[in-house]
Amino acid sequence: MKSQESATQLSVVPTGGGTKALILATAQRLFDEQGYDATSLRQIAESVGMTKAAVYYHYPAKEHLLLELTRPLLDAMSDMVARLRSDGEGGDSRAALASYLDLFVEHLPVVHLMASEPATMNHPDVGQRIRTLVDAVQRLIAGEDAGDERTVRTACAMGVIHAVGTMTPEQARGSGDVILSAAMAALEA
Repeated sequence: MKSQESATQLSVVPTGGGTKALILATAQRLFDEQGYDATSLRQIAESVGMTKAAVYYHYPAKEHLLLELTRPLLDAMSDMVARLRSDGEGGDSRAALASYLDLFVEHLPVVHLMASEPATMNHPDVGQRIRTLVDAVQRLIAGEDAGDERTVRTACAMGVIHAVGTMTPEQARGSGDVILSAAMAALEA
């Protein structure tokens, strides 16, 4: 798993904001360090310095923490799909892929979590919603009447961007032009 320093760099939750924010930030850190499946609410409670019952008061199950951690990414993806549909930006493949990349980099801690922990994608609410949103982005970029080749190329281009989930924060943030060029190469080759 990630080192303490790396997990701190990836914290998706601000350190201020009360008990719920502290629990959420601690959960994110422990998920990064140990993995989602290997982290228990008891461990989160101990790390926060609370009783398990106190954590249960705010988050009755570990799945609620996952939902709360992934909500900003999923809501941003939903907003992006709506914007691409209304503005017709899906037809501008480069702009759409750049927006998609920016979204992944902005939400890198959650992207890392989802890329490294299969259980997160198997969660019925999280996994289904992200698959639906990714499919919508792919259809918008590929175009309404896309044939098999365009559909496959679009999937490959998006896969390049999905690879951000395996990169360090420095690589992901510092290589946007390279990532976008590789995605466009997959799309237009």
